[in-house]
Amino acid sequence: MTETTISAPCGQLTGRIHDGAIQVFNIDYAAAAPFAASAPVADGPQSGTRRCEPERELVLTVTAPTGPADASYPVLLWIHGGSYEFGHPSEPWTDATAFAQAGIITVSLGYRKGLEGFWRDSQTETYRAIDDLYLGLQWARRNAPAFGGDIDNITISGQSAGAALALTLAADERTRGQIQRIIAMSPAFSLLSGSRLRRTLAGIGVGRAPSTEVFSRADERRVARAQKLVSASSPSDPAIGPRFDSFAPTLPTMVTATSEEFFSEPPVVAMDKLPMREWMARRYAKGHRGRGEFPTGAYAERPMGNVISDSAIRSYAVKVAERSVAAELDVWAAQFEPGEGLGYAPAGRTSGAPHCIDIARFFGMKEPNHPFHQVAVEFIREGTSRMPRYNDDRKITTFSGADAQAVEGIAIDAWAAPRQLFGA
Repeated sequence: MTETTISAPCGQLTGRIHDGAIQVFNIDYAAAAPFAASAPVADGPQSGTRRCEPERELVLTVTAPTGPADASYPVLLWIHGGSYEFGHPSEPWTDATAFAQAGIITVSLGYRKGLEGFWRDSQTETYRAIDDLYLGLQWARRNAPAFGGDIDNITISGQSAGAALALTLAADERTRGQIQRIIAMSPAFSLLSGSRLRRTLAGIGVGRAPSTEVFSRADERRVARAQKLVSASSPSDPAIGPRFDSFAPTLPTMVTATSEEFFSEPPVVAMDKLPMREWMARRYAKGHRGRGEFPTGAYAERPMGNVISDSAIRSYAVKVAERSVAAELDVWAAQFEPGEGLGYAPAGRTSGAPHCIDIARFFGMKEPNHPFHQVAVEFIREGTSRMPRYNDDRKITTFSGADAQAVEGIAIDAWAAPRQLFGA
């Protein structure tokens, strides 16, 4: 491992060379007072040799090939997930070294989380976090060429909350023409962000009627209390973050989900063992705007696991796909399913298909031979895929199993149940 310095428009960037990739961690790209609008930082030298510094939010990490700076590498913008409350762009399980080895530059974007990033009132036109990410995009467009990046070939991607943020940013009028395509993995929008109940709880926590100005003047203890109260209002729906209505399709899109998003969560496992599990699932569906026919057959074995997973993730995946097809855009869809071999998620090894199982496969880290990594590389480079389009009979590519043991197949309308129950 050796240090290296890149001369970029923003200043001298010192990072490291490791496994055939240049990595510059935690580059400050913006600054902001609490709850205030962010602004680009002044140009100047930065050292980015330390991987993860959770206390720093408005930072980004660049992982690039070691090839010539006058190359024309495609650029991937990555937005981490974490329920809009956690996460960091330098997390070890989103290491983009394999993408660099494939000739792709990855710019992983940090943003303000919690109420500071996702409170909005009449004085703020967008979420502060979306404005942060917009500045991150502008940083990438200005500085990626110093690493050999082609700013006319940018893919934006994220997983869970990060996928919803990628879709929201790509729909922002300010980004038109600046992003070419989207990869949205297990998109998790918020159903009731900003609802009367959650605004009331935030007000109780901060001590008065909440607003951006009130939050900006409150001490950290009161803001943390407000965040805790809002988060407790819904254990399965993100307490904050953009709603699906913020998504307007404008770009070719690859969207994915897993077949067992939240099946393995202990409370969900326990509920699916109760005699009244189907009654509970029906009640849950109604409380989460499930207005269609309850898919008894598809939900028979794990009704609570299915209804929670579908309301939180797969219903949004199918809505993204259907709305994009209706806009006459190309759509590719994939689903991860259980299979032979042990896959990797941040929580550890598994043969199932839980939430986050897609991350290591996307980045090609511990599963460098997984076909989804190859699909992602192709899409980022060329803007197309060997997978069949969802536009054609709702075809969804399925990936089951891990690494070299992975099996790739095709299913027709694998998301019929969430579409039926939660609408499209």
